[in-house]
Amino acid sequence: MKKDYYAVLGVAKDATATEIKKAYRQAALKFHPDKNQGDKAAEEKFKDVSEAYAVLSDEQKRKKYDTFGADNFAQSYSTEDIFKDFNIDDILSQFGMRGNGWGNFKFRRGSGGPSAGANVGGGMFDDLFGAGGARGSARQPTAAPTKGKDAEVPILIGFFEAMNGSERPLHLTIDGQEQQLTVKIPPGISTGKKLRVKGEGHRGMAGRGDLHLLVTVADDPRFERKGNDLHVTAKVKPSVLLLGGSAEVETLTGKKTVKVAAGTSTASLMRIRNHGAPLLGKTGEQGDLYIRFELDLTAPLSEAQVHAAEALREAGL
Repeated sequence: MKKDYYAVLGVAKDATATEIKKAYRQAALKFHPDKNQGDKAAEEKFKDVSEAYAVLSDEQKRKKYDTFGADNFAQSYSTEDIFKDFNIDDILSQFGMRGNGWGNFKFRRGSGGPSAGANVGGGMFDDLFGAGGARGSARQPTAAPTKGKDAEVPILIGFFEAMNGSERPLHLTIDGQEQQLTVKIPPGISTGKKLRVKGEGHRGMAGRGDLHLLVTVADDPRFERKGNDLHVTAKVKPSVLLLGGSAEVETLTGKKTVKVAAGTSTASLMRIRNHGAPLLGKTGEQGDLYIRFELDLTAPLSEAQVHAAEALREAGL
């Protein structure tokens, strides 16, 4: 069960060991069972403050509690684990209180009772902490330490960054802590894909989860991506489509001049093999580049162009 041990003792999270010990002494004096005979509420409070002190007075337990939070700590530490090597007799005697021979809290796993040789003070201990140290008639098995949850963070990358691959420095805040890392972006990555970075997610008792980067690739005004293929538009003069010629087109590696066959239609597509997007995870393989031709008309037309257009019309073109 989740507990704020600092709140139980009434101290700040940055309290010193001395302040924690003083707070426990005051609470133990107030709620000690000898002073509150038959008061179940006081017994519960004594149990809670003792548990809080057992954790916060132990440097290692306190560090884990502060690092992983109350939820993860409660899942991974049983009452037996919390009170291991915690000698309440010695502690209470320092405060001038009688411990009733409780001694170290020791347990026998799964038996529902204290272990042989444990220095336990009869029924009072069982009433306070339950037979066998668990809260209840039988001790529940300790949950295995769990790994932290995976974290998912969106990332926007440029079009050519996705085409060529790159290394991207990232500045992230996870679990309230800033971290810097560099991720490799493979060539051919597309929107909707996830990049996994091991061990950079949320913290847990058994280590950190993974970081998943949800990719969005920015658009480029020159290229339309369809799977691994790219589509571009090239403007050409009417005479090139009618009589043939050449046109300049954009590719991933720069401008390229292509031949245009006579009678080419604006509805047709020209394909250039292996000039499309890289295939993700397949070095050296690419999709295709498709070119759609668009008429490049100058307006207004010169006198010579008007005469040429009229001649085409008279010729039935």
